[in-house]
Amino acid sequence: MKPDPRRMLEEAAQRRISCELLPRGGGMVAAQLVRVERGGVVVTAPLQRFVGGEDVRVWVNLDGQAWTFEASVIRAGVPVPDRSQSGLLLGFIDRFQPLGVAASDDGRVLALVPPRGQAVSLLHSPAQLLQLSVEGATFAMPSSFKLIFVESGTLQARIAAPGVPTIHVKARVHAFAPGDGHLLYELRFEQAEDPDALRQAVDALAATVDR
Repeated sequence: MKPDPRRMLEEAAQRRISCELLPRGGGMVAAQLVRVERGGVVVTAPLQRFVGGEDVRVWVNLDGQAWTFEASVIRAGVPVPDRSQSGLLLGFIDRFQPLGVAASDDGRVLALVPPRGQAVSLLHSPAQLLQLSVEGATFAMPSSFKLIFVESGTLQARIAAPGVPTIHVKARVHAFAPGDGHLLYELRFEQAEDPDALRQAVDALAATVDR
């Protein structure tokens, strides 16, 4: 059955579920769903300033399944319960779909999430993870892979492992080199809000990756 975004967002707003916003060219912003109106969905993000017309990507976890959609900030400064004028009205909702990479049964995730398009797992084919550390990751992709990561380009990395909280961190393509039928990428993690949490998540995940 095709998902009903409005119904799902209304349920999430009633439960005040947290979500994350990814502005173009910016880092992850923690937010919370508040209500659904005729013009869109209202979220609150008191620690970040947005302006009307700004495009964002949103993802939210509903009962264990991550969903993502694209939207535009219709209006900032929307009144929300107990949070003064920190609300954002998001409209023009598009591409509401399951997150391309969800946690596997054992809870392991190493996913790259570009500003547009599906997330890409570095733990599954066609990617080949060669190295993972708290500084970043080295991986190879087939030359025929449609999504090309450009040098110095930024995206978000999602890291999860059993027993540790999920971490989102800004990542940058530090370098890449063409090979015989593949491209080799060196990725650097940047601007971790909690370096200790990042180290814990990376160490836990790296310990489970086949050498």
